[in-house]
Amino acid sequence: MKTKLLLAVLVLGLGVLVSGCKKEYITNEIPNTTIQATIASNTWQYDSNTKTYYREIDMPEITDGINQTDGVLVYISGDGTTWEAVPDVYNGSTIIYTYKPGLLTLEIQGSDGSTVDPPGDMYVKIVLVASEG
Repeated sequence: MKTKLLLAVLVLGLGVLVSGCKKEYITNEIPNTTIQATIASNTWQYDSNTKTYYREIDMPEITDGINQTDGVLVYISGDGTTWEAVPDVYNGSTIIYTYKPGLLTLEIQGSDGSTVDPPGDMYVKIVLVASEG
C-alpha cells in the first residue's frame, strides 16, 4: 500500500515539474495622457427635455484617431484629492459622460431620474489611454 502511495506522489510530483508553465509578459510602453480641469458650479447648463445638467468640455486632445481606437476615462472629485470613476452616483446624483472628437460632455441628474441642483465646483481628470489599435 505504501509503495502505491509513494508511486502516486512521485508521478504527481514529476507531472508538476514537466507541465510547469511559463508566463511571458510583453509590454510596449505606450504613454497615456492625463488632462485635469475644474468645472465651476455656475457653468453647468440645464436641458429641460432630459431634465439634466450638462457641461461640455472642449477636448482638442480627443482626435478622430483617439475616438476610434483609444480609451477615454473620466474621474471626478469634490476636493481634487479623492477621485471617483465616472459613471458614478455622486452625492445622490448620477453622472455620466460621452465624448466625440474635440468634445467631452458630462451629464448629471438625480439617481432616480429627477432634476437636481447643479453640483458645486468639481474637479475632473480625463485620461486618454493609448492603444496599439
